[in-house]
Amino acid sequence: MPRIFSHDTEETGSDFRSKATLGVAITAVLLLLPAVLLDLLKGELAIGIGAFCVVFILSANAWIVLQGRCHQRLTQYGLIPAGMVFMTSIFQMDGLIASLWCYPIVLAAYCMLSERRAWFANAVILLLALPMVWLTLDPTYAFRVTTTLVATSIFAAILVWVIDDQRRMLEMQLTLDPLTGLLNRLTYTKRMEQAVHEHEQHGKRISLLAIDVDNFKKLNDHHGHAVGDYVLSQIGLLLKNALREEDNVFRMGGEEFTVILINANERAAIETAERIRRQIGEHDYGINSAVTISTGVAEHLQDESWAAWAKRGDDRLYEAKHKGRNRVVAAQPKEVVKLGIVSLP
Repeated sequence: MPRIFSHDTEETGSDFRSKATLGVAITAVLLLLPAVLLDLLKGELAIGIGAFCVVFILSANAWIVLQGRCHQRLTQYGLIPAGMVFMTSIFQMDGLIASLWCYPIVLAAYCMLSERRAWFANAVILLLALPMVWLTLDPTYAFRVTTTLVATSIFAAILVWVIDDQRRMLEMQLTLDPLTGLLNRLTYTKRMEQAVHEHEQHGKRISLLAIDVDNFKKLNDHHGHAVGDYVLSQIGLLLKNALREEDNVFRMGGEEFTVILINANERAAIETAERIRRQIGEHDYGINSAVTISTGVAEHLQDESWAAWAKRGDDRLYEAKHKGRNRVVAAQPKEVVKLGIVSLP
């Protein structure tokens, strides 16, 4: 079954994480840099150098985000440990001042890291900071700092969880077709560009299936829109079940669908298209009308734009329609393939 959302745009973070990382980085650099210079001028080298390391990593993070990337590992394994070293050195000098630094570190982790990574980072921060709070502060103050710091961490976790949940819901509404659960046209261009890029960079062979449900308007008019919607939803389910995790399937609108097959040459794409054609034709929709599809197949050619590739697939689809429907038409005339009803121009 195709994967609807790729993993690590979590690795690069969502656009939300990138913007939050950039904002935190710029703000922290502007606020910390004067403190770094002041510490160095006062001869407090340990604190000054520690703060400088934090500023350097924040600056690197800001630069990386401005380049269109956002590596959370730099924050998790670079910034958070550097911040903890910086905080530990301050605890040795003044526990109260150090405890105040814990709050922005906790909040920054939730802004810059994905939800689970932020939980882990905050657990580490609290496990290191709270013992030092009790060692360096009066018990009355230590209790209050512990309570407020833990509360701040929990409140931040709740806030981020709610924001992430809302973001995921919005992302689904923007990228998924509500009737079939397939990717919609808004994500089509980006996924096509990604597939072409992978083909050019890594030599992956990719193919496209342009699919249209035959005589769907007649079916809709005869049985009603509710039945038409049910048929489309069933076709969406059949398409998802027929494809691999790395493939992408889109509902382009109405009764039109597009499939991107990764690591598939034209012969493999024809086999997949024919298997899908049979499954959709043999499925029981609970109506007394036949449901069939026509499919155009096109393997991506070297140095071909995604738009030209898509047009070749559409041209083959139109040819399948003109040749009588309920068939697969491939783009390469020289290849002879005999798989069920397969036509070659």
